[in-house]
Amino acid sequence: MEQTETEKNSVEEEAKALLVQAFACRTYDLQKSIALAQQVITTSEQLANEALGALAKNQLALYSMIRGDYQRSLAFAEEALTFFNHKQDLKGIADAKYAIAGVHYKTDNFHFGLVYLLDCLFIYRNLHDHYNEARVLKSIGTIYEYLDDQENAISSYLSCVSAGRLTNDPNLESNAYNPLSGIYLKRGMTDLALATIEKSITLKTQTNDIRGLAYSLYGRGKVYIKLKKFDQAFDDLNRALNIHLEAGDQLGISMAYNKLGVLYHALEQYDKAREHLVLAKQVSDQYNIRFIRYKSLYNLHLVARSEGNVNEALDFLEQYIVIKETLVVAHTYNAVKSYEAIAKVKFLELEAEIQRSKTEIIEKKNAELDSFFYRVSHDLKGPISSLLGLNNLMKYEIKDPQALKYIDMYQSQILRIDNIVLDLINITRMNHSEVNRVKIDFKTLLNDCINTYQFLDNFKRIKFSIDIAPDLEFYSEWAIINTILQNLIENAIKYSMPEKEPVVHISILRDEKFLTIVVEDNGMGINPQLQSKVFNMFFRANDHVEGTGLGLYILKRAVERLQGDVSFKSEVYQGTTFTVRLPFFRA
Repeated sequence: MEQTETEKNSVEEEAKALLVQAFACRTYDLQKSIALAQQVITTSEQLANEALGALAKNQLALYSMIRGDYQRSLAFAEEALTFFNHKQDLKGIADAKYAIAGVHYKTDNFHFGLVYLLDCLFIYRNLHDHYNEARVLKSIGTIYEYLDDQENAISSYLSCVSAGRLTNDPNLESNAYNPLSGIYLKRGMTDLALATIEKSITLKTQTNDIRGLAYSLYGRGKVYIKLKKFDQAFDDLNRALNIHLEAGDQLGISMAYNKLGVLYHALEQYDKAREHLVLAKQVSDQYNIRFIRYKSLYNLHLVARSEGNVNEALDFLEQYIVIKETLVVAHTYNAVKSYEAIAKVKFLELEAEIQRSKTEIIEKKNAELDSFFYRVSHDLKGPISSLLGLNNLMKYEIKDPQALKYIDMYQSQILRIDNIVLDLINITRMNHSEVNRVKIDFKTLLNDCINTYQFLDNFKRIKFSIDIAPDLEFYSEWAIINTILQNLIENAIKYSMPEKEPVVHISILRDEKFLTIVVEDNGMGINPQLQSKVFNMFFRANDHVEGTGLGLYILKRAVERLQGDVSFKSEVYQGTTFTVRLPFFRA
């Protein structure tokens, strides 16, 4: 039996809840996260819901990347990215690119990783998504470390901490403390390194981030080795290894094996050192973790040399040098390309900041203009009413036809001023009224809007056709939608041509994210030289057509109030088509 739309929506919401659950438990039960996301993939196929499937694929890309299954991660992420690019879903695009970036930089393709991360950062910042901004900043800091740029790495990690605090998520904050501790250790600031990693362990324990705790324990193990507190180092590194093994985190596994090898070497337990370093190399070979591969080879060289095994030590050293030389060439290329990408993004961010400043100035000026309009409009209402009253009195007193003609001309100009004042008041009310969304009955609203203009001279000649998407449920501000439709319809009526039968076609369409209103007429059209001024205040395309010149200005402000956009196409003597796109809201 086929599911109803309501049943499908219910199943979709349940599946999305599973994805939320999957993401939440990734820090302590990665296997469960994978199982839940796979379950949603199955549900999306049953519902033929590509969007739901793409969300699940983004998560599976992330979980596969964590496990070191990089090919699988890229496959999921590329599929999701294709879908989200098609839908122009910025959040989905950024999430997919984050997984792709992780695969690249974890396999030493730093430049490609950084390019994707910078794209993510730009999108997340524009979306004010501080949670994911913090995640990206931590990864960018890691790349700076690979490039031996500790200053920029520290800056990125501290920015990660700041972004994390904006979300009140201690995990994001603690993620940056692990690598910061490592940098402090390299700089010989052992006390600060220990204090920083202890803070991370405390936060990871409080939030039950088990997988993150493993990396923190690894970090403290490094500090204990430096302090020659080998028993504490052994406990931390073994705990970290066991957590990584249970989670299947191949990067964490290879790092823990390598550092345990270093510890056993320091304890002169060469057999155990060799055993763990060989395991580190095997994992790094299998999962293409190149920086662990060359580190384990160098440490195996040191073990063999300590054992007096010269030939084996030379063999390991030779392998290390070959990989190291390859990495040095790649490192140089990556560094050049990475800093080019960083410079490009910094330029774009500067441009965006300039644009934001301009927008703030415009918004401030608009607010001042609204305040001015409101005061002036209300100040004028009294005198205008008095003038209209006096005009009516004069009509009763004066009988001369020529004088009455002048009085009617006088009245028409007062009424025009009155209409301008009413429009200005409507602009200010529209911008400052409270948001109150209701279900819009487009059939009734369109009929009411059309009938409002029966008083216009050419109304009876116009042929209206209306096309409304079936089963349309759209929630918005009734007064604003009414303003949009009234101005579009009035404009189409007023600018009809007397030489041909006027036709106005109105369409209300929808897709997954937007409602689209299209009003098409076969009227006068707009001169190409004037089209850039259409939405300007007091603009009138034809001086022979009555009006205040505020209709399309009000239309644009109304559309902006609903976070939509308006565009038009026009050809002189052929007609004009206005298209309004509004984001879809549910109750």
